Amino acid sequence: MMKHKKKWSRHSRNLPDCLSSEEFTFRNNCSSIGRRYAKVVGVGEFVKVECASETIRALAGRLERFGAVAGEPEWLVSAVWLCTPNVDYLASSSTRVLSDGYIARPLTIDRADDFVRQLRSDLPDVATRLVARHGEADLPEPARPRSPRALDQVPGPPLSSFVVIRVAARASIQHRIACGLLFDFEARRLLVGTDVETLAMVLSEDDTLIDRYLEGCELLAGMDYLARYGC
Repeated sequence: MMKHKKKWSRHSRNLPDCLSSEEFTFRNNCSSIGRRYAKVVGVGEFVKVECASETIRALAGRLERFGAVAGEPEWLVSAVWLCTPNVDYLASSSTRVLSDGYIARPLTIDRADDFVRQLRSDLPDVATRLVARHGEADLPEPARPRSPRALDQVPGPPLSSFVVIRVAARASIQHRIACGLLFDFEARRLLVGTDVETLAMVLSEDDTLIDRYLEGCELLAGMDYLARYGC
């Protein structure tokens, strides 16, 4: 004989032992509010990490050293070195203006030489804007950044790594911006992420700061991110 699962309602006399009639009604109302909210708040744009797929694979499995390019305070920096045994990468913040005017700060990761090439390609446009605004422009030729002599050594290959996705709630939609990487080591975490308001980078191993940064964010394992979104 098939057993039919009882359907609870706020009028039922057979409520689960753990719930009172008032508590059941409250939870049911909250659930319906959530469903109505989901219908009103649409899915906005998804902004991916700006890098090659092999970059995330390399860092997820072979991150060896890291360090700040420059910055003050020490956890808020202009760019971050992420080095494997074979390749030196620079992580930085970029700017994307979305369809509703929201300014997104996705994470960008380049090989050091590619980083310099991108700066050189941007120079003519920047110079043109400066001339239009100030009447003159004298921009220095960008040079390859020098990695610090003493980068921090990680304790071993990451046990796991995640892409940090910030959920930006707008009036009627939610944007999702891939803004950072989180590496898990034995008894140690490393966060490399973009600042929400500026083009600075956040680099930290402090658990309190990391937890605060991750508020309002989603974590997606690096390989799952590549399988779902690519680069």
